[in-house]
Amino acid sequence: MSDSSPFKHSKADDSAGFLLWKITALWQRRLSEVLGEFGITQTQYAILASLRWFEEQGEPTTQAHVVEHSKIDKMTLSKAVRKLEEDDLVLREQSSTDSRAINVRFTVKGKRVIQKAVVAIERADDDFFSGLTERQLETYKSLTISVIFSNGL
Repeated sequence: MSDSSPFKHSKADDSAGFLLWKITALWQRRLSEVLGEFGITQTQYAILASLRWFEEQGEPTTQAHVVEHSKIDKMTLSKAVRKLEEDDLVLREQSSTDSRAINVRFTVKGKRVIQKAVVAIERADDDFFSGLTERQLETYKSLTISVIFSNGL
């Protein structure tokens, strides 16, 4: 690299951030293909999947809990939930135990959609990472979790 170059690396793929960008672009393309069948966006899927997870785990289904779990910005989440409500996939209601909290729950249609979407995404996930051995996949997940937690999320 020349002294005038702003780049730290001699090859673009030596940049962890650029590799993250590339894998994210590939993953988002795959998700868009899969989720297009269900008429929902990636953000909407993250919300619905979080709610489904919370139901199974007995956790609260508040908007605040979805924000914490998914790392979706509050305003983005609020807009997406509003759209999900318009599409008859969820209902929002004031919490009976906390006047500041908004609970989000599935409609019958929403429960049916997320059940099928989770299966499709899990299949896409398995396919996407199928080039890795089980050990490599465990290492990838461990390193990713370390990066997430080291950045305060």
